[in-house]
Amino acid sequence: KLDVRGRDAGNFLDWLHPNRFSDLRVGRVRYRAMTDDSGIILDDGTVARLGEDRYFVSTGTGSLDAIDGWLRWWLAASDRRVDVTNVTARFAAMNLAGPRAREVLARLTDLDVSPDGLRYLDAREGLVAGVSTVILRIGFVGELAYELHAPADQAAHLWDALMAAGAEFGIRPFGVEAQRVLRLEKQHAIVGQDTDALSDPRGASLGWLIKADRPDFIGRDAIAALAERGPRDVLTGFEMIGTAVPAEGAAVVREGRPIGRVTSSKWSPTLGKAIGLAWLPAEDAVD
Repeated sequence: KLDVRGRDAGNFLDWLHPNRFSDLRVGRVRYRAMTDDSGIILDDGTVARLGEDRYFVSTGTGSLDAIDGWLRWWLAASDRRVDVTNVTARFAAMNLAGPRAREVLARLTDLDVSPDGLRYLDAREGLVAGVSTVILRIGFVGELAYELHAPADQAAHLWDALMAAGAEFGIRPFGVEAQRVLRLEKQHAIVGQDTDALSDPRGASLGWLIKADRPDFIGRDAIAALAERGPRDVLTGFEMIGTAVPAEGAAVVREGRPIGRVTSSKWSPTLGKAIGLAWLPAEDAVD
């Protein structure tokens, strides 16, 4: 988690990404994917605008230090009025998800968490179980979900309060493995696992993020050149026939020759089949 604030914070985030954040309204969240000078995906996450000059930026778990350094590198010797603070250790984060999530949250806060009061991609700051919390109405588990970011020294209290408030609904903890199955059912890629040092946004099905009409951003010329050529390989969802779950990293073979590779694969109990993502030549990918 990075706190990015200052007079030029919005324009700075615009420069770092192929999509815009200076026009993001206060109290809203937007998905982000960052590219380097070659138009290759570095990282993804979200940006929440908590004030006119204050943004709350989430990064991938394994890429935090690199992205923190990337932002500071672009600020070095710059006259931009921006301060970047790594607040990862300051906040604990937990995800409250499921069809009864809104009822659980409503028991612990005076904030309006109704569908109209806290809409999808809204961001709010307020008390939850008496703890000052940043609430982001987001999640990629396929259910109604809230990301809760609270001071780390009060996280255990907030967790216990959530578990108590949801006891009558049968609330249960869920971990990363369950979350990865759920995100895969949505065909949601994980940067760093489903992408590598050659993956561009269009090949990874993130072309919708690119605002090509913008005058400049990091990687703009490279992304434009890639768009003109068209992607050679694309990240594609697949389902298996039978019960086999291919290994992540396995080759995709056609007529005895490898044509692609599996990046993610899981057994989906809900679908009753193995599902996954794989890179394939564009002509072999089927929507």
